[in-house]
Amino acid sequence: MNLDLAVLASFTLYWAAVVPTPGPNVLMVTHVAVTRRPAHVVFAIGGNLAGIALLASLALVGWAAVLQTFPWLRLGVSVFGGLYLMWTGGSLLRRARSGATLAAPSAKHSGDTPADYRRTLALGFVTALSNAQAILFITSIFAATGVLHASVATGFASIAIILVCNASYLALLGWLFQRARVRAGYARFRGVLDGTIGTLFVLFGARLLWRALGA
Repeated sequence: MNLDLAVLASFTLYWAAVVPTPGPNVLMVTHVAVTRRPAHVVFAIGGNLAGIALLASLALVGWAAVLQTFPWLRLGVSVFGGLYLMWTGGSLLRRARSGATLAAPSAKHSGDTPADYRRTLALGFVTALSNAQAILFITSIFAATGVLHASVATGFASIAIILVCNASYLALLGWLFQRARVRAGYARFRGVLDGTIGTLFVLFGARLLWRALGA
């Protein structure tokens, strides 16, 4: 049950290089940061980390093999994820076209209800799970760095490293996009930015569907 420090060091280097890669999680946190109050950023990141922890845990216990063995299951989770991302992007595109706006968040007063925070938490969680094929990707890194053949303690430590790295990066993004100047720029070009983010979500979803259907 001892920690394999060499394996953990190798895994940390790999994962630190992966974390900054643009994707749905980054888009989700960025958009929450510029449109909602700081507490929502915390809930969005918390939900996202819970989803990532679930995917990493499944990768550690061998769910990649299950997805490979049952193509219909892999197809199902990929189609769900792709459609979810496209639906999220479509919602942003519709809002951009309609010119809908939200009241500027106030640090002193919040009309948010517990249900609002639960929705933000769910947004972060489902966004992470939308790319359930990440189990295969995480498994490949676990295999390349020796985590799959190391002790159980090393496996759990690797999941902790994933969470710390992702939390740090997403928190930094959340902090940057909560700055007054950034939010003012977003408010000025909201339609264009919502349209751009929505389009990226749609493209991420379409790419996931394309790969799942073997096109």
